[in-house]
Amino acid sequence: MPDAGSFEGFYREHLARIVRACALVMIDRAAAEDVAAEAFARLWSHWGRIRGDDHAGGYVFKTAMRLAAREVRRRGRPAPVARAGGSELDPADTALSRRDVAVALSGLPMRQRQAVVLRDWAGFETSEVAAMLGMRESTVRVHLSRARERLRAALSVEERERNG
Repeated sequence: MPDAGSFEGFYREHLARIVRACALVMIDRAAAEDVAAEAFARLWSHWGRIRGDDHAGGYVFKTAMRLAAREVRRRGRPAPVARAGGSELDPADTALSRRDVAVALSGLPMRQRQAVVLRDWAGFETSEVAAMLGMRESTVRVHLSRARERLRAALSVEERERNG
């Protein structure tokens, strides 16, 4: 029987991070919460076979990224929306509340978006991102390079338009 206490601790410690990463990939906070819940439900069903927090973290992120990609494909390209209200404490909400960032992220192909969110925002090593996304490290590096280039171009155009 899986240890519910250790799962609860892992869940409390990692839920916000999973939701934020999914929100950045999906450009939709509510859908991200649903995907994160499903990823943790799937983790729980395998909890007895999990070999520590690193294994659990890789499993839940990999599952969440697959579910997020499937949901975005099902719904079509995400439509970024600017959030109303003041500044948020959650970095994902803050990023998504800036229309330019949300538009730039939503313009990336899914694999590029996932790679840049997992590597640059969530802080995973390239090898970990490769394992989560089921690709070679060199492929992740290509996705990262292209994503960063597209983000720089999109965000610098927005900045010039605002200041010019």
